Amino acid sequence: MPYNPALDGVRALSILAVVLFHCNLPGMKGGFVGLDVFLVLSGYLITSLLAAQQRQGGIEVARFYARRALRLYPTLLLVVAAYLVLAPWLWPRDERWLSAGLAAFYLYDYGLAAFRDLSYTIGHTWSLGVEEKFYLLWPLVLPLLLRTRRPVAWLVAGFVVATAWRYRVAFTDEWPQAYFRFDTRLSGILLGAVAALSRWTPSRPVLAIACIALAVDASLPSLPFADQVAAVTLRITLADLCAFVLVSYAATHAGSAFLAARPMAYIGRLSYGIYLWHFPFALLVRDSQPLWITVSATLLFSGAMAALCLHGIDLPIRRWRERAWSSGHGAVAR
Repeated sequence: MPYNPALDGVRALSILAVVLFHCNLPGMKGGFVGLDVFLVLSGYLITSLLAAQQRQGGIEVARFYARRALRLYPTLLLVVAAYLVLAPWLWPRDERWLSAGLAAFYLYDYGLAAFRDLSYTIGHTWSLGVEEKFYLLWPLVLPLLLRTRRPVAWLVAGFVVATAWRYRVAFTDEWPQAYFRFDTRLSGILLGAVAALSRWTPSRPVLAIACIALAVDASLPSLPFADQVAAVTLRITLADLCAFVLVSYAATHAGSAFLAARPMAYIGRLSYGIYLWHFPFALLVRDSQPLWITVSATLLFSGAMAALCLHGIDLPIRRWRERAWSSGHGAVAR
């Protein structure tokens, strides 16, 4: 797949919303919806990549798994190792080995849903657990779906069922069960897959409405303090639909003046590292420092660490992989 800088611009908007939410910035109390945008984007990118491989002769499942591991694991393991070293001094009450194991094996999504007293210092890796389970299953499921007569219709039906399932869990259990688990967060990923296979292009008025709605969704107070049921039902559904519009637009407007601008695209390339590094740092400073220090220091620290990981780890591994496997550049999900 050719590189699309506008999709990295979507990543940039998403990660900035999440970071500002975790810094407790007023006006971004619902910034957790940035994660919903990430999930829709991941569904789009991975489905597009795998569908292209399927058309070209079939999905190489083992190679896909290896590419995902080489892309995601090195930085994650570095963050986990740093946490294990620093936790005895910075977070002495954490069960650090349990937290490290859950993060390293992509199980924090179900850990946070099942255990109320589980430490949250690196609990933000729950979203990686959701995506990793999708990466494991989708190369096996998508070829079967593409053999059906109406794969987009099946995906839309899957989105409806996944949304209904999250609503049921939200009304029968507590909000963590509906918010964190892989089985309750499938709706956005499936909607991203719809975007990949339908190739729908929204009009500018539809895009404007979606962007305004997403901005309002991100600004309203929400988890974990208020509107918990609404947050994991209507608010996530609204974010899914708005993200679907935004991703569909970016997919067909690679030269978008705003989304594809170099600063936006570069922040998007850093988004995975920023996501991993920002949250433990924000936890350390947000309750003891003024807001402007919390926001600026968190952005500076996580951005610098993400840049080091991108240029010192990710890109060298990618170059080695391309030489070793003689494969071209492909789209890479977060």
